[in-house]
Amino acid sequence: MSTIIMSQCWPIEGISPAQKAVLISLADQANDDGYCWPSVGTIAKRTCLSERAVQGAIKWLVSAGLLSADERKGTSSVYQITPAAYAPPQEMRPADAAPRGAGNAPPPPQMLHPTPADAAPKPSMNRQLNRKEPKDTRADAPGFVLPDWIPVDTWAAFMETRKTKKAKSTDYALSLIVKSLADFKAAGHNPVDILNNSIKAGWSDVYPPKTPSSAMTPGRRQAAPSKYAAAAATIYDGVNL
Repeated sequence: MSTIIMSQCWPIEGISPAQKAVLISLADQANDDGYCWPSVGTIAKRTCLSERAVQGAIKWLVSAGLLSADERKGTSSVYQITPAAYAPPQEMRPADAAPRGAGNAPPPPQMLHPTPADAAPKPSMNRQLNRKEPKDTRADAPGFVLPDWIPVDTWAAFMETRKTKKAKSTDYALSLIVKSLADFKAAGHNPVDILNNSIKAGWSDVYPPKTPSSAMTPGRRQAAPSKYAAAAATIYDGVNL
């Protein structure tokens, strides 16, 4: 895995979870130059997606400039991840920025050269100009970073489950989930098993595994033998076998 390519792919926005999962899976197998050559079936297993969904995600990533694919017959295609070439779609230009057409006549001369009275700001506008927005002095929170002990493909599948549940995946929410997994890991549980349980059950959060209760609670006193059992024991002791 190339940490350089991975660190460039994680902050990318504007793509679907399936496209992000395929991109992260490729980055997890790429070298520092961004090259990797996994098969579509391997990517599908790592991301828990169908091969058709993987092929659609790869096609979109290529069209967006995030990926280049060198298809070869009889062997896996060679991919190169190019995060620097990705350009998110630009927002639509506002209506007033549209070029003038035949119906857009130039403004009259009096509008181009307003009088001093027209140019003077209104009292209400003066108050708005003098008012300053409060400055947010809080430090920017660091972005979410997936720990090395959580597999990328398992995490991507868990994120798909959260998407189906319409759960918010903010940096703070994901950090809380990772903290819970770290606590479970410190208690001796496998974080991958916990994530897989949440994926199978369709949960948007992680929970500790259930432990079977013991047959007898420690410290519980056993019931005293009945008088009939005591009498039977006395008779048994008196019998000469």
